[in-house]
Amino acid sequence: MKKENFVSLDYPLFEKMKVRAPRAARLWLLGDRFFQVGLLLIMLFLPVTFFVYREWGVGTALALAVGGLVFSLFLAARGVYLKRESYKLAIAAGIDVTKV
Repeated sequence: MKKENFVSLDYPLFEKMKVRAPRAARLWLLGDRFFQVGLLLIMLFLPVTFFVYREWGVGTALALAVGGLVFSLFLAARGVYLKRESYKLAIAAGIDVTKV
């Protein structure tokens, strides 16, 4: 399998950022990873939460499942925030973020 199949759609922008705005590139990479992990955990915890509620009702297990879901939502939101900040730094460095 090729590496191109596993990267974000705005990866060419990251390549430009590595050269002209290294801090923006670091934030982009961190934000991209946070978002991907958060999205994966959301897909895991959402059905787990419903399964735990249906099988065991309200209790400690449901609280843990909801906590995991909230944490995964936090990770995804933090990833979006970090990517937005990296875009702001890239614009300040003179990179056109609209041409990806």
